[in-house]
Amino acid sequence: MNVLTRTASTLLIVGVTLTGCGVGEAVEETVAQVSAATTLADGVPTAETPAFHYAIKGGLQPLSGVLDAPRKALTTEAVEKIPDTSITLSMKFLVIDDQAWTKIAFKGAGADSGLPKLPKKWMKLDQKKLSADSGEDFTYQGETDPGYVSDLLRAAADLKETGEGAYAGTTDLTQSTEAEIVEADTLAALGEKAKAVPLEMALDAEGRITRALVRIPAAGKAGAATYEVVYDQYGTAAVPAAPADGVAAPADVYDMLNG
Repeated sequence: MNVLTRTASTLLIVGVTLTGCGVGEAVEETVAQVSAATTLADGVPTAETPAFHYAIKGGLQPLSGVLDAPRKALTTEAVEKIPDTSITLSMKFLVIDDQAWTKIAFKGAGADSGLPKLPKKWMKLDQKKLSADSGEDFTYQGETDPGYVSDLLRAAADLKETGEGAYAGTTDLTQSTEAEIVEADTLAALGEKAKAVPLEMALDAEGRITRALVRIPAAGKAGAATYEVVYDQYGTAAVPAAPADGVAAPADVYDMLNG
Protein backbone atom coordinates (compact mmCIF):
# COMPACT_ATOMS: atom_id res chain seq x y z
CA MET A 1 0.00 0.00 0.00
CA ASN A 2 1.53 3.35 -1.03
CA VAL A 3 1.04 6.67 0.72
CA LEU A 4 -1.74 7.82 -1.65
CA THR A 5 -3.73 4.62 -1.13
CA ARG A 6 -3.23 4.83 2.62
CA THR A 7 -4.40 8.45 2.61
CA ALA A 8 -7.50 7.57 0.57
CA SER A 9 -8.41 4.74 2.94
CA THR A 10 -7.96 6.96 5.98
CA LEU A 11 -10.03 9.76 4.47
CA LEU A 12 -12.83 7.35 3.58
CA ILE A 13 -13.07 6.17 7.18
CA VAL A 14 -13.06 9.76 8.44
CA GLY A 15 -15.69 10.67 5.84
CA VAL A 16 -18.06 7.96 7.02
CA THR A 17 -17.55 9.06 10.62
CA LEU A 18 -18.14 12.75 9.90
CA THR A 19 -21.04 12.48 7.45
CA GLY A 20 -23.51 13.23 10.21
CA CYS A 21 -21.48 16.29 11.16
CA GLY A 22 -22.10 18.03 7.81
CA VAL A 23 -18.55 17.68 6.42
CA GLY A 24 -18.87 14.23 4.87
CA GLU A 25 -19.53 15.61 1.38
CA ALA A 26 -16.28 17.59 1.39
CA VAL A 27 -14.35 14.59 2.65
CA GLU A 28 -15.87 12.34 0.00
CA GLU A 29 -14.76 14.83 -2.65
CA THR A 30 -11.22 14.75 -1.28
CA VAL A 31 -11.24 10.95 -1.32
CA ALA A 32 -12.33 11.04 -4.96
CA GLN A 33 -9.47 13.40 -5.81
CA VAL A 34 -6.89 11.20 -4.09
CA SER A 35 -8.33 8.12 -5.77
CA ALA A 36 -8.08 9.80 -9.20
CA ALA A 37 -4.48 10.84 -8.54
CA THR A 38 -3.59 7.28 -7.49
CA THR A 39 -5.23 5.75 -10.55
CA LEU A 40 -3.43 8.12 -12.90
CA ALA A 41 -0.07 7.70 -11.16
CA ASP A 42 -0.41 3.93 -11.54
CA GLY A 43 -0.87 4.45 -15.28
CA VAL A 44 2.44 6.26 -15.89
CA PRO A 45 5.02 4.09 -17.73
CA THR A 46 7.71 2.46 -15.59
CA ALA A 47 10.94 0.54 -16.13
CA GLU A 48 8.84 -2.60 -16.71
CA THR A 49 6.52 -1.09 -19.32
CA PRO A 50 6.97 -2.75 -22.75
CA ALA A 51 7.96 -0.67 -25.76
CA PHE A 52 5.55 2.16 -26.58
CA HIS A 53 5.34 5.08 -28.97
CA TYR A 54 5.33 8.64 -27.66
CA ALA A 55 4.61 12.05 -29.17
CA ILE A 56 5.11 15.37 -27.41
CA LYS A 57 3.42 18.35 -29.05
CA GLY A 58 3.73 21.94 -27.95
CA GLY A 59 6.28 22.87 -25.34
CA LEU A 60 9.71 24.18 -26.24
CA GLN A 61 10.68 21.15 -28.34
CA PRO A 62 8.16 18.76 -29.90
CA LEU A 63 9.47 15.18 -29.96
CA SER A 64 8.35 11.72 -30.98
CA GLY A 65 9.78 8.22 -30.89
CA VAL A 66 9.69 4.83 -29.20
CA LEU A 67 10.79 3.99 -25.67
CA ASP A 68 11.67 0.45 -24.58
CA ALA A 69 12.80 0.76 -20.96
CA PRO A 70 13.25 -2.98 -20.27
CA ARG A 71 15.83 -3.11 -23.08
CA LYS A 72 17.33 0.29 -22.20
CA ALA A 73 16.55 1.57 -25.68
CA LEU A 74 14.82 4.54 -27.24
CA THR A 75 14.45 6.54 -30.42
CA THR A 76 13.60 10.21 -30.61
CA GLU A 77 12.97 12.57 -33.48
CA ALA A 78 12.80 16.35 -33.56
CA VAL A 79 11.94 18.54 -36.56
CA GLU A 80 12.51 22.28 -36.46
CA LYS A 81 12.19 25.07 -39.01
CA ILE A 82 15.31 27.24 -39.01
CA PRO A 83 14.15 30.85 -38.53
CA ASP A 84 14.33 33.21 -41.52
CA THR A 85 15.18 30.38 -43.93
CA SER A 86 13.41 27.74 -45.99
CA ILE A 87 15.45 25.03 -44.25
CA THR A 88 14.00 22.41 -41.92
CA LEU A 89 16.35 20.56 -39.59
CA SER A 90 15.45 16.93 -38.88
CA MET A 91 17.32 15.05 -36.17
CA LYS A 92 16.79 11.41 -35.19
CA PHE A 93 18.58 9.58 -32.41
CA LEU A 94 18.74 5.92 -31.49
CA VAL A 95 20.11 4.96 -28.08
CA ILE A 96 20.66 1.41 -26.85
CA ASP A 97 22.27 1.30 -23.41
CA ASP A 98 25.64 3.07 -23.90
CA GLN A 99 25.57 3.13 -27.71
CA ALA A 100 24.05 5.80 -29.92
CA TRP A 101 23.35 6.58 -33.57
CA THR A 102 21.94 9.62 -35.32
CA LYS A 103 20.41 10.75 -38.60
CA ILE A 104 20.59 14.46 -39.41
CA ALA A 105 19.09 16.12 -42.47
CA PHE A 106 18.70 19.70 -43.69
CA LYS A 107 15.60 19.73 -45.88
CA GLY A 108 15.35 22.63 -48.31
CA ALA A 109 19.05 23.52 -48.03
CA GLY A 110 20.62 24.64 -51.31
CA ALA A 111 24.13 23.86 -52.47
CA ASP A 112 25.24 27.32 -51.33
CA SER A 113 23.83 27.00 -47.81
CA GLY A 114 27.19 26.10 -46.31
CA LEU A 115 25.63 23.24 -44.40
CA PRO A 116 27.45 19.89 -44.31
CA LYS A 117 26.41 16.98 -46.50
CA LEU A 118 25.84 14.06 -44.18
CA PRO A 119 25.25 10.34 -44.82
CA LYS A 120 21.59 9.34 -45.03
CA LYS A 121 22.23 6.14 -43.07
CA TRP A 122 22.35 5.85 -39.30
CA MET A 123 25.64 7.36 -38.10
CA LYS A 124 27.29 5.66 -35.11
CA LEU A 125 28.48 8.08 -32.45
CA ASP A 126 31.84 7.56 -30.77
CA GLN A 127 31.35 8.47 -27.12
CA LYS A 128 35.02 9.47 -26.87
CA LYS A 129 34.44 12.22 -29.43
CA LEU A 130 31.48 13.72 -27.58
CA SER A 131 31.89 16.38 -24.91
CA ALA A 132 31.19 15.32 -21.33
CA ASP A 133 27.75 16.99 -21.39
CA SER A 134 26.79 15.62 -24.80
CA GLY A 135 28.03 12.12 -24.06
CA GLU A 136 25.68 11.84 -21.10
CA ASP A 137 22.75 12.76 -23.34
CA PHE A 138 23.49 9.88 -25.71
CA THR A 139 23.41 6.98 -23.28
CA TYR A 140 20.33 5.44 -21.72
CA GLN A 141 19.69 7.26 -18.45
CA GLY A 142 16.71 5.28 -17.18
CA GLU A 143 14.07 7.22 -19.11
CA THR A 144 10.53 5.88 -18.67
CA ASP A 145 8.29 8.95 -19.01
CA PRO A 146 9.55 11.21 -21.84
CA GLY A 147 6.63 13.63 -21.59
CA TYR A 148 7.07 14.20 -17.82
CA VAL A 149 3.51 13.11 -17.11
CA SER A 150 4.54 12.13 -13.59
CA ASP A 151 5.69 15.72 -12.95
CA LEU A 152 2.33 17.05 -14.12
CA LEU A 153 0.59 14.66 -11.73
CA ARG A 154 2.79 15.50 -8.76
CA ALA A 155 1.87 19.15 -9.29
CA ALA A 156 -1.82 18.42 -9.92
CA ALA A 157 -4.87 19.43 -7.89
CA ASP A 158 -8.64 18.95 -8.04
CA LEU A 159 -8.36 15.80 -10.17
CA LYS A 160 -11.71 14.21 -10.91
CA GLU A 161 -12.98 11.47 -13.18
CA THR A 162 -15.06 13.06 -15.94
CA GLY A 163 -15.91 9.96 -17.95
CA GLU A 164 -14.71 6.43 -18.62
CA GLY A 165 -10.91 6.68 -18.52
CA ALA A 166 -11.05 10.50 -18.61
CA TYR A 167 -9.88 12.86 -15.86
CA ALA A 168 -9.52 16.61 -15.41
CA GLY A 169 -8.02 18.99 -12.89
CA THR A 170 -5.23 21.56 -12.76
CA THR A 171 -1.45 21.44 -12.59
CA ASP A 172 1.21 23.86 -11.34
CA LEU A 173 3.64 24.74 -14.14
CA THR A 174 6.12 26.21 -11.67
CA GLN A 175 6.69 22.65 -10.40
CA SER A 176 7.10 21.13 -13.89
CA THR A 177 9.91 23.26 -15.34
CA GLU A 178 11.96 20.21 -16.32
CA ALA A 179 9.31 19.37 -18.90
CA GLU A 180 10.07 22.68 -20.67
CA ILE A 181 6.42 23.38 -21.33
CA VAL A 182 6.78 27.18 -21.58
CA GLU A 183 9.58 29.71 -21.82
CA ALA A 184 10.80 31.23 -18.55
CA ASP A 185 9.44 34.69 -19.45
CA THR A 186 6.02 33.19 -20.26
CA LEU A 187 6.01 31.39 -16.93
CA ALA A 188 6.79 34.67 -15.20
CA ALA A 189 4.06 36.49 -17.16
CA LEU A 190 1.49 33.88 -16.13
CA GLY A 191 2.09 34.72 -12.50
CA GLU A 192 -0.34 33.00 -10.16
CA LYS A 193 -2.23 31.54 -13.15
CA ALA A 194 0.75 29.24 -13.74
CA LYS A 195 -0.05 27.42 -10.50
CA ALA A 196 -3.46 26.17 -11.66
CA VAL A 197 -3.62 25.63 -15.43
CA PRO A 198 -6.21 23.16 -16.81
CA LEU A 199 -5.01 19.56 -17.08
CA GLU A 200 -6.75 16.66 -18.85
CA MET A 201 -5.70 13.00 -18.69
CA ALA A 202 -6.85 9.81 -20.37
CA LEU A 203 -6.28 6.11 -19.66
CA ASP A 204 -6.78 3.09 -21.90
CA ALA A 205 -8.75 -0.02 -20.94
CA GLU A 206 -5.64 -1.40 -19.23
CA GLY A 207 -5.31 1.67 -17.02
CA ARG A 208 -2.29 3.08 -18.90
CA ILE A 209 -1.78 6.76 -19.65
CA THR A 210 -2.64 7.51 -23.27
CA ARG A 211 -2.88 11.30 -23.21
CA ALA A 212 -2.07 14.30 -21.07
CA LEU A 213 -3.12 17.77 -22.17
CA VAL A 214 -2.21 21.07 -20.51
CA ARG A 215 -4.11 24.18 -21.62
CA ILE A 216 -1.89 27.23 -21.18
CA PRO A 217 -3.61 30.65 -21.15
CA ALA A 218 -2.19 33.65 -23.02
CA ALA A 219 0.35 35.66 -21.06
CA GLY A 220 2.78 38.43 -21.94
CA LYS A 221 3.77 38.12 -25.60
CA ALA A 222 2.71 34.47 -25.80
CA GLY A 223 -0.74 33.45 -27.01
CA ALA A 224 -2.80 30.62 -25.58
CA ALA A 225 -1.21 27.23 -26.25
CA THR A 226 -1.39 23.55 -25.40
CA TYR A 227 1.15 20.96 -24.28
CA GLU A 228 0.12 17.45 -25.25
CA VAL A 229 1.71 14.09 -24.47
CA VAL A 230 0.48 10.96 -26.24
CA TYR A 231 1.58 7.45 -25.23
CA ASP A 232 0.28 4.61 -27.41
CA GLN A 233 1.15 1.32 -29.14
CA TYR A 234 1.97 -0.29 -25.78
CA GLY A 235 3.68 -3.61 -26.49
CA THR A 236 3.22 -3.25 -30.25
CA ALA A 237 5.61 -0.42 -31.13
CA ALA A 238 8.64 -1.42 -33.19
CA VAL A 239 11.43 -2.23 -30.75
CA PRO A 240 14.53 -0.03 -31.29
CA ALA A 241 17.38 -2.14 -32.68
CA ALA A 242 20.97 -1.48 -33.70
CA PRO A 243 21.16 -0.70 -37.45
CA ALA A 244 22.88 -3.35 -39.54
CA ASP A 245 24.24 -0.85 -42.08
CA GLY A 246 25.28 2.07 -39.88
CA VAL A 247 28.29 4.21 -40.73
CA ALA A 248 30.75 6.17 -38.61
CA ALA A 249 29.64 9.73 -37.87
CA PRO A 250 31.85 12.34 -39.60
CA ALA A 251 33.50 15.24 -37.80
CA ASP A 252 30.70 17.66 -38.80
CA VAL A 253 28.27 15.71 -36.62
CA TYR A 254 30.44 16.12 -33.52
CA ASP A 255 30.84 19.81 -34.26
CA MET A 256 27.05 20.15 -34.19
CA LEU A 257 26.43 18.01 -31.11
CA ASN A 258 29.28 19.48 -29.08
CA GLY A 259 28.59 23.06 -30.14
